[in-house]
Amino acid sequence: MITPFEESLLKAMILFIMFGLGCSLSLVDFRKAIKTPKPVIVGFLSQYVIMPALAFSMAKFFQMPNAWAIGIIIVACCPSGTTSSLFNYFAKGDLALSISLSSITTGTALLAMPLLLAFYTAPFEAANLQVDIKAVMLSLVACLVPVAGGIYLRHRSERWAKNMEETGAALGIIVILFLIVSWLPRNFTSMINSDLSILFTSIGLGLGGFLFGYWVSRALGMSRRSCRTVSLETGIQNGPLAFAIILLSFPDKEIANLILWPALLYSFFIVNTSTVVTYFMRKIARKEWFHYENDVVKADLFSQGWLKP
Repeated sequence: MITPFEESLLKAMILFIMFGLGCSLSLVDFRKAIKTPKPVIVGFLSQYVIMPALAFSMAKFFQMPNAWAIGIIIVACCPSGTTSSLFNYFAKGDLALSISLSSITTGTALLAMPLLLAFYTAPFEAANLQVDIKAVMLSLVACLVPVAGGIYLRHRSERWAKNMEETGAALGIIVILFLIVSWLPRNFTSMINSDLSILFTSIGLGLGGFLFGYWVSRALGMSRRSCRTVSLETGIQNGPLAFAIILLSFPDKEIANLILWPALLYSFFIVNTSTVVTYFMRKIARKEWFHYENDVVKADLFSQGWLKP
């Protein structure tokens, strides 16, 4: 499914993406997140409560094979994706909140992911299929070291960090395009012939994250702009991180490829669904701004006596 060359290239690209993610974060972001806790708490719970529970529920409902179930759960337990801020920009979301959420979810991944994986993957483990939590933690450390390096670079040079941040975000898209160009033609027949459960789950995880993230935020009285941000941060998981964890934690390549299948499908579909969702969010945001501008103009005209109540 993944050739040795593709595996090596993916690992190198993943480290670079994680470095770019670190360049978008700073200690200031963590402090800002603490000062405005409500949106961050909602986003954090959406990321680490809703998504793993959703993946586990779908895996159980469809009675997915153990390797597939573990693969989709690993994706769901990852922090928000490296490209989520890019989609938030186009959706006119709250970029400051997006970065704060990325800071918190990435910073707590080393603690949250092993605990979540130990809990949710246990029912799917078998004699020949064990999730080695120690190996997962070592994989996370290997991926988070470049994040720390990126944070340090931003502390030393905002200009260089900005360039690396943009490069890392673009590389996140390139990884997916690379998979589409090199991997999809070889595996297109397998994807078409796949059980509908894995296709539905790979698509449904992202869409479910968007819906849950948005409506939970609305139910708690957050602004629509913040709701859009939480929605995208929840649905867009860090696919490259999931690839790294799977490739580094499972030495048996045959098993690793089986577990990798849902992560690859999710990453392929999330780019398309995120683009569609972002398009509609942007249209709604423009209408909101149009109504806001009209209200401001009307209030100004009333204050000057040009309009009467």
